[in-house]
Amino acid sequence: MRRKPCYFKKFDLIIYLLIISIFSFGINYALSLEVKKGNKVEIYVNNNLKYVYPLQKNKKTYFINTDLGGVDVEFIDMKVRVTSSNSPLKICVKQGFISKSGQTIIGIPDKLLLKITGESEEELDGIAR
Repeated sequence: MRRKPCYFKKFDLIIYLLIISIFSFGINYALSLEVKKGNKVEIYVNNNLKYVYPLQKNKKTYFINTDLGGVDVEFIDMKVRVTSSNSPLKICVKQGFISKSGQTIIGIPDKLLLKITGESEEELDGIAR
């Protein structure tokens, strides 16, 4: 009489169920995190804060003077992007629109940094409490 092959032992199944439940709780937690929309843009030139603009619904263009001559920054539909730059590779132009809190556009030859800040920066987070 042949015995049927057993692929799993009792404790193996318990460990697999435990691992699957931990991963499912982790995925549910990651999906429940919400992304904060930004409400203003901080513009740094040469590592100094030069301008703070609110994000705007209507189209608005500003010229920011930098070491290479300057960049054009465009605000539209609560988003911001760099439309023109004098840098050789124009990487800051290729980065496109940003709108979420914490996103940045960096132009290294221009020494330019655009940073979106959110509305909840004054509140304490879970670690600071």
